[in-house]
Order: sequence, then C-alpha cells, then structure tokens
Amino acid sequence: MIDTVGISILAHLPLGVDHVKAPGRHCTFVGLARQGELVWAAGQEITCPLARFNLGLDPPNQETIDKLADTIVEWECARDVKIARSFVETLSPLPFGQRVFVYGPLSKMPFPPDLVLLILKPQQAMEHLLALTTATGELSESPVGGLGALCGECTAVPLLTERAVVSPGCSGSRREAFLTEEQLFLSVPYQLYSSTIAVSK
Repeated sequence: MIDTVGISILAHLPLGVDHVKAPGRHCTFVGLARQGELVWAAGQEITCPLARFNLGLDPPNQETIDKLADTIVEWECARDVKIARSFVETLSPLPFGQRVFVYGPLSKMPFPPDLVLLILKPQQAMEHLLALTTATGELSESPVGGLGALCGECTAVPLLTERAVVSPGCSGSRREAFLTEEQLFLSVPYQLYSSTIAVSK
C-alpha cells in the first residue's frame, strides 16, 4: 500500500492520466492512489456533500449550508441541526469554482502536486512535524474534528494556510483510504514538503 500520495487541483483536464471509472468520494480516490493508481476526477464527480462543500464545488450559500447541516444530522455526527450548522460555519472551504482533481502515488505524479499526503504512524508524524518546525519555526495547523478529514482538514486547510495538517482522519476517510488502527494523515503543501521533509530523509 502506497504511503505517500500526491493531490493536484487543476483548471483543465490532465494529459496521460486515467479518468476514474465512476463518480465517488474524495477519500475513495485517495484510496485508489494508495493502491498505485494515477487518476483524475472532475469536480462534479465528487459525490460526498461535505467534500463538495470543503473543496469549493458547491456554492457556500445558505441553502447549501442548511442542506449539509441536515445531512450531518442524518449521519449522526451532530446532535441537532443547530450544532451541525455551527460546525459547517467553522469550516474553511476552498473558493467556489469548477476544478479537476488528480490523485496518485507521489512517485507517479506527472507534475508537482499541490499537496503531499503521508500516511504515518505517530512516531513518524512527530519526526516529520519536527522537520517542518526546525526548518520554518512555525507550528502546523491542525483544526481536527473527526469529520471531513481528507476533504477539509487535509486538503482545503493546508491549501489555504500553506501549512501542514496532522489528522487522525474520520470514519469515512480511514475506511476509504485504508488506514490501519495505528496510522494517521499528515498533509503538507508540496513546496513546503519538498523544502523540508523531502530533504530531511
């Protein structure tokens, strides 16, 4: 199983990359990359409503927020709609727009990705975080909540803050990306990764 995945977000279709066979979740496509596949998916092929919000694929208007809050209650991830709406309003989604996503093992990416997603044990995550701190003097951003981990915590947040995020994942991402009980995610913007973690190995 691949433990270092690249994620790119493009405004155009990529050349030389296979199209996903069917619509699915952002975290499912990360799982394909962990199995060695290099694939792309259009924004409209991302099916999870929380991922669509976090990745800027649905407009961040009141209608979208209300529908997403209802869904989160249905998932039993909030006690009521008020709490679910409060959660949604704390999220930091990407700007609304159409985009294409490319997922693959970092070693197979045909161009530098926007993000590097590492699947690590806590000791490894600590060592990588220390490499980041040693090089930059900055703390990582890790606003985690056990919900929307790969789409929000590990994609939108590091792209917006340009800092690394460590996350234990959520039930969906842990399942779809094949994490074992002792593993977690570390997501790092590519330029930061290439100037710190990559050179510290």
